[in-house]
Amino acid sequence: MMLNSRDMLPFLEHLSKKREVYAPYGIRFSPFSGKPPDLNKKTRFSAKKLFLPPEETLFTFKGEKSTARIDAPRRVLFGARPCDLNAIKYMDMVFKDDPYYMKKRRNMLLIGLQCSRPEQFKNCYCHYTGTFFADNYDILLIEASGGFAAKAGTPAGRRLMKTVFFSKGGNPDSLLDALERKLDKKTKGKLKSANEIKDNVIRELARDCFSCTACTSVCPTCHSFTIEDELETDLESGKRVRKWDSCQLKRYTRVAGDVIFRPSRFQRVRQRIYCKFRYSLEDQKMMACTGCGRCIDVCNKGIDIFRVFG
Repeated sequence: MMLNSRDMLPFLEHLSKKREVYAPYGIRFSPFSGKPPDLNKKTRFSAKKLFLPPEETLFTFKGEKSTARIDAPRRVLFGARPCDLNAIKYMDMVFKDDPYYMKKRRNMLLIGLQCSRPEQFKNCYCHYTGTFFADNYDILLIEASGGFAAKAGTPAGRRLMKTVFFSKGGNPDSLLDALERKLDKKTKGKLKSANEIKDNVIRELARDCFSCTACTSVCPTCHSFTIEDELETDLESGKRVRKWDSCQLKRYTRVAGDVIFRPSRFQRVRQRIYCKFRYSLEDQKMMACTGCGRCIDVCNKGIDIFRVFG
């Protein structure tokens, strides 16, 4: 099936009548504005906030009574690249037992956009991390002459492709096979074993690191958070709030007695590297780094975490 270029905006307008539609505009995924999305750029921020908001009220309370609160509107994420789709796949495993995350996830349709080549954008490493392709989408769009070939991945996607906005034509499987053949054999799979991470390189990176947390803020899989109870002035009512946090902050591992488990910057940078490339493989059987390169894009010192593999 094909989604012709001229039908893309009408299709998004159709979706927006029943769902909130988020698409790439500038540096982030923003609500559909009626204007064409920026499909030729990489967003600075991922779509993580749609599933794990920077700040989220879990429940309110008054005295001994509490009321759970889950805000999960019906949404569409349009134009997510394979690195972001794979990041969502990883987060689905991490938060599979979290009702707040999972309700948002179940109410979200994913319409992905396949990249046309490895290293399409600056600092792309998806061809190293095995995330140049994705398999978790409702519809995947692949650039083709006149528009996009469309491939359905779920029953919901197949239903959408029966609407008037899609026409016969296109051969998505053939296009994906051609992309597979074009992958540079010298770089595909170049990422070495997670057991070959070099701590001496991590020490070099840590000397440049400011612990500013820009990397963890834009990362599509970083999911460190803190939970705080915020009281009203009556001291009887309030709310419990989950907020983003960062393993790169010294206070992150502070416990009772004012003990901090990772006081040095080297320890914190090492934790992030090992979390991305080793611990995630051990826990989820999937690497947490999807090669989007955003951490390199935003780093004031241009720290490239892939240097740890030599």
